[in-house]
Amino acid sequence: MDVKAIVLVGPGAAEGSAREQVAGVPIPLLDVLGRPLLHRVVDRLRRSVDEIAVIVEGGEGDAETFARLITSTAALPGVKATVMPAGGDMWRAAEEAFSDFAQNGAEVVVAIRLGPYAELDYDHLVQFHLDRGARVTAAVHEESEFGVFAISASRRNDAAYLFRHRFLECREPCTQYPFAGYFNQLAGAADLRALTRDGLLQMNTLRPVGKEIKPGVWAGEGARIDRGARVLTPAFIGARSRVRTAAVLTRCSSVEHHAEVDCGTVVEDSSVLPFSYVGAGLDLAHAVVGFRRLVSLRRNTEVEFSDPTLIAMSSVHAPVRALASAASLATFLPKHILLGFFGKSRREKPADLPAAVRAPAAHNLPALENGADDGSAKFPSNLAVARRYGNE
Repeated sequence: MDVKAIVLVGPGAAEGSAREQVAGVPIPLLDVLGRPLLHRVVDRLRRSVDEIAVIVEGGEGDAETFARLITSTAALPGVKATVMPAGGDMWRAAEEAFSDFAQNGAEVVVAIRLGPYAELDYDHLVQFHLDRGARVTAAVHEESEFGVFAISASRRNDAAYLFRHRFLECREPCTQYPFAGYFNQLAGAADLRALTRDGLLQMNTLRPVGKEIKPGVWAGEGARIDRGARVLTPAFIGARSRVRTAAVLTRCSSVEHHAEVDCGTVVEDSSVLPFSYVGAGLDLAHAVVGFRRLVSLRRNTEVEFSDPTLIAMSSVHAPVRALASAASLATFLPKHILLGFFGKSRREKPADLPAAVRAPAAHNLPALENGADDGSAKFPSNLAVARRYGNE
């Protein structure tokens, strides 16, 4: 049995499908516990199909990030990856891929749109499709289709109709394949966080890529956890990432590869995406951080940061990161030596001891009138919190 697969990554036609991204990058292209979700779906498909065509529609995200992710996908055995330009017609490309498969002898083509994530047994789906002699079989979860179809390669008109209507309508009523396994709609950052949490709690098949250094804590190759940092189970620290001293990871948090959590920062129930930097002394809770942006899950708000001391992103190219680290090290000592010689102390000493004793205490100072009115209306004070001291 010659079975092929077409995997589409991009917005569907249903209302709200454009939300299936973080910072302009489709969620299936993002890392989940050390490996892009698209790669995990491809791995599952390769157990059942002989060849896979991956078609990705470009979005508003960083072009460099798209290129890196697609290059790594194309390197997988038996996979041909294509990136459509923003606004390109990935559905037309899928129709052409189906025709190529049919001409080259495929008997069944599995078509998937990611989008939603479902842990299907594709062998069982194809066998179900063949046993019923169906033209098109649609997988359904709780009586709703979610973008997974098995199509007989001889039914090109049915396939063309399905692609041209963006999986929303079949040419004739299709056979339904009931699915009751693990399912996640992946409509936004909250669903991405739930998928990561479920993986750490072993509620799905997404296992962390790394070594379990203690029960419930996984670390990828080259991950660094400084002395004094606390990692509470379950948690994941990706390859070549770093958690600096006095930082705390808790409540199913994940730090993906080449990311960094700086000193004294608490990461609670949050995901830090690859190559991201989270500054020192922050409280990061119920959020997804990546591409210089923070998505607050409780407020359903996305904020872009221009201050690199809070949220930043390093280059995806290793030589650029090495040069940046070398430059930082080369300027660190001269800068602090000059500050030591020429910098002015910020501490103001009283003229004599009685003056210091008679100085008013900080807690007795009068409150500023209308002090909270300016900032609270413009920027919520609890969206991001910076702590003055590391022990608070």
